[in-house]
Amino acid sequence: MSISNSRQISNILILGAGELGMAMLNGFVREKERRPDVKLTVLLRPLSLGNTSQENLLRQRQLEAWGIDIVTADFSLQSEKELATVFAKYDAVINCSGFVGGKGTQLKITRAVLLAGVARYFPWQFGVDYDRIGMGSGQPVWDEQLAVRSLLRAQQRTNWVIVSTGMFTSYLFDPGFGVVERELHRVNAPGSADYSITLTTPEDIGQLTAKIFFQRPRIDNDIIYIAGDSMTYRQLAELLGEHDRCAYTLVVEDHQALQDAVTASPESLTAAYRLAFARADGVSWDKAKTYNVRQGIEVTDVRGWLKQHCPDV
Repeated sequence: MSISNSRQISNILILGAGELGMAMLNGFVREKERRPDVKLTVLLRPLSLGNTSQENLLRQRQLEAWGIDIVTADFSLQSEKELATVFAKYDAVINCSGFVGGKGTQLKITRAVLLAGVARYFPWQFGVDYDRIGMGSGQPVWDEQLAVRSLLRAQQRTNWVIVSTGMFTSYLFDPGFGVVERELHRVNAPGSADYSITLTTPEDIGQLTAKIFFQRPRIDNDIIYIAGDSMTYRQLAELLGEHDRCAYTLVVEDHQALQDAVTASPESLTAAYRLAFARADGVSWDKAKTYNVRQGIEVTDVRGWLKQHCPDV
């Protein structure tokens, strides 16, 4: 038995309070109502405390209303040892820091968690099936995610859980991503009209991760798949046509065109992402086999998301 299996898990640190971090905190706050022994803390960058923007002030008021403690650290400036000193005070770390820290940040955070001897760790792996995709995908951050998994699997002191979520639902509809062009009534399918993609909202990721965390018997050292929806680009075009009450054109961007776009704009993250998602495996899984379906937990599918966020154009 690992050290973490015999340790009470009640003091939880969540890294980051961005879109996913706030959704995660909300999910844990709701679960905490039945678990008064649980203590929640969020880690923010020091600069964020002095940010007087309306958005940040609203966020700080929400954290206060939830009774969330705040600690600060800077992943780009502090060493692994310094971060480990911060993490060592907690039984569990939920990593919602995202990719904004740049290359190597997720490895640095994970090493610090392991150095600190944290009992339980949910790494920033809220995305695709990195094992299935493998190294050399063309996405350096995806390769780093595989390196994080190797670190976790090579040790036995810290128990870990990976929650695979697919893409954030909202990102699929981001005009900058270039897949859905609602004003033109067009879907640009990366690679094939019959490639599929798994999508989950941050709100559902937060609520489901909290439920996975407190699941009994406890889940440890495993990969859990969740999904708000899984659909092909052909199905997406049909659904959008139904929602907007007009036909959508489905345009397939072949792999060569996607590669040419990356070559022409090597700094473009969106071009790289369209190429990375142009694949038949690893970016989608059967929703019927997910944790939320097995547990009977209601989530937001694409049809529901459109009703909430996309009025008719």
